[in-house]
Amino acid sequence: MAIIGISKISVPGSNPGVPVMKIPKPKILLSFPLALLFLEIYLGVLSGYFLSKYLSAKEAGQKNRWWKSIVFRIGNWQIHLHHWLYGLGILVSAAFFNLSFPFPQFSYAFLAGAIFQGIYCYRDWYKILIRKREV
Repeated sequence: MAIIGISKISVPGSNPGVPVMKIPKPKILLSFPLALLFLEIYLGVLSGYFLSKYLSAKEAGQKNRWWKSIVFRIGNWQIHLHHWLYGLGILVSAAFFNLSFPFPQFSYAFLAGAIFQGIYCYRDWYKILIRKREV
């Protein structure tokens, strides 16, 4: 595939019938906005994942480094709100109520990275409603 092609074009002030080099518009300029969009999404997912990994507990059941987990106790039941559940709530609320963030692609990707980290890295990610054992 040639970037520069030779075709017979009559250019004003030149000899007719002499081949003239025609340089097509570079298609790479058309792909820059798309590449920047995907870069923004990629960086958002990575940022959400690694920031969540840094701020959260190393393993399931351990204490969090920065803040205490939100757990509601109702009778013999506990409701544990995981960080991936916060992110999912924000993501669904933003889509449902048509909220806009300053950098929407980055923000949505950031939340997706935090959700992925919370589900992928913990074996108790699905334990939201827990029945307390009586001693």
